[in-house]
Amino acid sequence: MSPEVLARRKKVGAFLRRRRLELGLSQWDLCKAFAYANRNSISNVEIGIEGLPLKRVYQYADVLKLPRDDFFRFVLGELEDLALTGYQRPRLKDQRGKMLTDAEQDLLDNYRRLSKKYQDRVREHVREYLVVEGKEALSGSRLRRLGGRGPAK
Repeated sequence: MSPEVLARRKKVGAFLRRRRLELGLSQWDLCKAFAYANRNSISNVEIGIEGLPLKRVYQYADVLKLPRDDFFRFVLGELEDLALTGYQRPRLKDQRGKMLTDAEQDLLDNYRRLSKKYQDRVREHVREYLVVEGKEALSGSRLRRLGGRGPAK
């Protein structure tokens, strides 16, 4: 298999995974939508081991709320980026109304994938880093609005 095909598979798979997470869908949700018995096929496509089956491209586009024809062209490698067709990743705002950067959005998406145990650890580390930088951590109701439990006791 050529390096170009492998690179395209990985690019498409990474895009699918990011889009699935943006929509709050699990691999199991996609399995149900496509009537798969297990999530191996979804996982293999997302990490680039397998290519996205062409017979499933429109189904993926529909479930992931993407423009069908543009997504098909993206999968085939005719389009380098869906952003060129007008598709844009939904942008979230922080508590001040400022748009999140891609790095902040990626951090938030990955944080949401963690179990509660590891989310608690991440929040504790953030509080420690803020102390090191001499900054005040968000606390109480303000932190709870952002999904935290408040300061550690």
